[in-house]
Amino acid sequence: MSAARTPYPPGDDASSWEAVWRRGRRYRPLDLAETESLRGHLGTGRGRPALDIGCGEGALTALLARLGYRAVGIDCAPTAVTDARARHPAADIRLFDFDADDAARLPHPAFAVITCRLVYRWAAGKPALLSRVRRLLAPGGVFWVVTSVHDPAQGRARSWDAETSEVELLTAGWSKVQVSPLGPSLRCYALRP
Repeated sequence: MSAARTPYPPGDDASSWEAVWRRGRRYRPLDLAETESLRGHLGTGRGRPALDIGCGEGALTALLARLGYRAVGIDCAPTAVTDARARHPAADIRLFDFDADDAARLPHPAFAVITCRLVYRWAAGKPALLSRVRRLLAPGGVFWVVTSVHDPAQGRARSWDAETSEVELLTAGWSKVQVSPLGPSLRCYALRP
């Protein structure tokens, strides 16, 4: 990765993300296009479990719950978890580092839906993250990822744009890959085992 593509935050551990949240950094809110894409790919929950990795302020976790999923939002930054619980008091939001904590601490052994919104690009160990997701995804489940992807027609890559190799890694080995554009560089990936 070149110096121009240094990840944000500079570290890849929970304390780095906590520092970002403490500084007041907030992320792109859910919009109608993203919400409709999610509904179209996932449908209603019917009480099935869903896991929202890197839930931030909890908006996606709360949306999954409104769609009928037993949604659990996890984030490694205590400030994000505190904010999410304040914004969505009925949501199940937990302090949990997906990279480091024991998956046995999660409330379900498998999930019908696992979401990863605006998090994949920053994952230090993408192969390990994808392996862990595959182990936790129930048969017939969906791994739903939203990430910014570099489009050369838009000019230089931004630090938050996933590189081609990162997208290839993300989409490899799934039986079904559906891609929906959500904006000039934002993409939704619905991945099925």
